[in-house]
Amino acid sequence: MKSKPMLVAVGWSASFLVMALALGMGVPVLKREAATQKSEAPFQVIFSSRPVWMSETDLTPLAEVVARQLNGSPIDRDGLTEAHSALMQTGWFSAINQIKRSGMSQIYIDAVWTTPFAVVREGGYDHLIDFNGKLLPRCYREGTAPSNMIRIENASFARPGSFGDEWAGKDMRSAVALVRLIHDNSWRGQIACIDLERTKIDDCLRMKTHRGCTIKWGRSPGSESAAEVPARQKIDYLQWLFDHYGRIDAGCDDELNLLSDYVGMR
Repeated sequence: MKSKPMLVAVGWSASFLVMALALGMGVPVLKREAATQKSEAPFQVIFSSRPVWMSETDLTPLAEVVARQLNGSPIDRDGLTEAHSALMQTGWFSAINQIKRSGMSQIYIDAVWTTPFAVVREGGYDHLIDFNGKLLPRCYREGTAPSNMIRIENASFARPGSFGDEWAGKDMRSAVALVRLIHDNSWRGQIACIDLERTKIDDCLRMKTHRGCTIKWGRSPGSESAAEVPARQKIDYLQWLFDHYGRIDAGCDDELNLLSDYVGMR
């Protein structure tokens, strides 16, 4: 009679073992079935922290980039990895923090957007770059770029072959550094462009105002020669001209030289 509990216990243990084995075998089957499922519904791609300058029209091709990579199962990790890579290649992002899929057709993108900053003129178009001089996937016909974008002209290197790549050249890096320095000043709108045509010869940056005056800035901010005043002093002088004359070129028609303590005008 004492053998019955053992048999019952063994029987239950055997039952649990069979159930566990069945579940263990069933999980891969469920995964395979899930992996073969595809959503027939259109994807809803939600970008967090969308910048105000990015319109719905601009977002549509980005959502399509994501949808092309995530056309399979909701548990397909390869699709998420490919979507991450594809978004970074668009040039619009400096980082993708997370791509999360909810159900079959909803995707959340947590990303750090890049910041449109200036344009570079080449071949009749003004090409948009970000704060670090990286090429963005947008260009404007010559003269149609937003007026708040400072233009860089006559760069020594052609534009990069891929979006998100930095525009090459020491002169371009210097120009971008100068744009960053003057970006927040109230008189920035008086600058038509930074002209690099002669920079490759003498390392000097030159700004042109909308009235046609050339402001000879000098070397890249922070890389001034021993005979050159620091960048902060140049900014202060331009601010003084703006405060007293309403214009940083003070009515100059030719060239304003900021390199030394004595500012020359001709």
